[in-house]
Formats: sequence, structure tokens, C-alpha cells
Amino acid sequence: MKIFAVYSAVITILVTQAFGFGYYDSMTEGTSIPGLTPSTTALGSVRALGVMEAASIFYNPAQTASLSLDIQLSGSSIQWTERVIQSDIEKSVRSLMTNDNGTAAVVYPVGPVVIGAGIAKIGEFGYTGSHTVFDDPDNSELGIAVLYANGSQWETLAGISSVISGQLSAGFSGGVRIVNADYHYEFSSHRFLIPDSSVYWSVKDQAFAWHAGLAVDGEIFKSGVSYSSETEYMHDIIAFGASALAPHLENTTVGFEAQIASPLDHNRFTGNLFFQMPLTENMNALTSVSFDDSRVANRAGLGYGLGFDLRLDRFIVGGGLLTRFKARKNTAFPYEQSDRIDDSSTMITLGIIYLQGT
Repeated sequence: MKIFAVYSAVITILVTQAFGFGYYDSMTEGTSIPGLTPSTTALGSVRALGVMEAASIFYNPAQTASLSLDIQLSGSSIQWTERVIQSDIEKSVRSLMTNDNGTAAVVYPVGPVVIGAGIAKIGEFGYTGSHTVFDDPDNSELGIAVLYANGSQWETLAGISSVISGQLSAGFSGGVRIVNADYHYEFSSHRFLIPDSSVYWSVKDQAFAWHAGLAVDGEIFKSGVSYSSETEYMHDIIAFGASALAPHLENTTVGFEAQIASPLDHNRFTGNLFFQMPLTENMNALTSVSFDDSRVANRAGLGYGLGFDLRLDRFIVGGGLLTRFKARKNTAFPYEQSDRIDDSSTMITLGIIYLQGT
């Protein structure tokens, strides 16, 4: 009965916490999509500044204030992997690949303002993992627990932006974040007296979300600040940064951005150094390196980005690659023994932009 009580407690924890994703931030919101377009992917998931494009309405809508008709489509493939480490031994590896991530956005000038609209997948809840359940203290196996999850978080919104004065612009966008996720926890017992069992539950949420920002678009120096609001399954994020054009480095743009997720609460900091380098008259290379201040077992989070954009008449074709590494402590299975969990993700994004009259 004591063993069965422990097993029942495991089920209770899973149901009541209703956490979503077994990778980064698994206990709360699922996993955020790090970049919605090729440029934001290659530049390390920048939010306050970067390439001015229609999809900026999801980060800093002020960056759309100087655009003409801009239609943007992009899609991505992401693979997440978690490695459970104990005493420097890899106990288990769990991974997931998604190919249904997408972004669509359009902006258009109307008099002194630019209006826009878009839809994007901003979070993933999919997960498949198994874990051997033990009976402490004798360490004999009780059975195998398996957690299945699928679902996503999408954002649809409309925005408006305008040049306020000179090089300064401001923007605002608002809309709805929609979460739909389904879970299945299954236990296969190795004991005659403990039955097999399974639990199903779902998470559904719909909430208003908004983004606001300021941007300074100078010929040499650019800067920006943006804020994205908090909802039940997404932290609020404030980002600010600046970049400078270096003519002596073949017109390379060098920039830095800082992001704080859940300010005044968790204060999760991410820093990002990025470069935009002209390769030809119509093609740019994009690179980045990022880091965060969350350290587990003396391992800081790191990220590396690489990409390009190519101008073909009225179209811009782009691609971006972003790889990130991070260590954490939580797992999707209560009582799983580990020193740390090593997370890694690789994201590849492709996209196209149509520009009117250029």
C-alpha cells in the first residue's frame, strides 16, 4: 500500500501541476519558439531591433513605421534534445522535432501610419518521454512511466506604427494568444499488486496579448526598446539594444541586445551580440552569439546563430540557423534522480518577403 500511495502521488503531481514541456521551462509554458523569421533566428532571437520587417509586429512594432507594403512568410524546423545526467553518466535522452512552425505577416502604409496584421506559432507543447519508476529505499523497479503531449500556442494580432519625429518611431500591436495542448500519462507496472494506469488531461487558454516599442533608425546608429505582455503560458519580456554601422569594417553592422523575461519576478537575463555583414550588393550574412545568466553545474546557456538574406528584385529570400545549449534541474517526471539536464535545440528557418515598389 505504501508503494501504491507513492505511485498515486506521482499521478496527482502530474495532473495538478499541468506542466507542458520537458525541455526549457517545462513546468510552466511549454517551449517558446526562439525565432519567427530567418533574420530573428540568425540574429539570436532579437526582439528590440534587428532587420526591419513585417514580422516585427510580434516583437517591436515600431520597426515597421518606415515600411511600404511588406508581405512576409516563413517556416521552421526545430529539434529539441534533453540529456538526463547523473554522476556524469547520461541516463536517458529524449528528443522532439517539429516542422509545423510558421509565421505570416503583412504591413501597409495608410496616410501617416503603417498598419499590419499577422499570425505566428510562438510556443510548442509536444513531448514524448519515458522514465523508470523505482521503489525507494530498496531501489527495485516499480514500472515504466511514459508522458505524451502535443499542442501549440499561436498568436494573431494587428498593429499600428508611425514615425513620431525625425528618426524616432513608435508602435503598438495587440491580439490573442491561443493555447491548445493534450496530455497522456501512462504507467506500466512491473508489480502484480500495482495495476497499470493512465491519465488524460488538456490545457486550453485564450488571452489578450500586446506588444509595444520605440525605435531610432539612424544612418549610423540604431536603437530600440520593446515590451511583450505576459499571459498564462508566456512570460512578459522587455528588450533593449543598439547597433552601429562600421564603415571601416566593410559596412558591417555590430549590435547588442539585452532581454529580461519576467522582469521584477524571475528576471531571466539573455544577452545577444550580433553582426550583419554585406557579402555582395544584394546579399548579407547574419551571425550572432548569445548567453544567459542561468548557471547549473557551472554551465551557462550559450547560443550561436548564422544566416543570410538575398535580394531578388522585389523579393528577399532568407535563411537562418540557431543552436542553443543550456543546463537545468527540472524534469517532466517527479522524483527522477539527476544532477542536471542538458538542453539543446537546433532551429532552421526559411522565408520570403515581398516589397512593393522597390
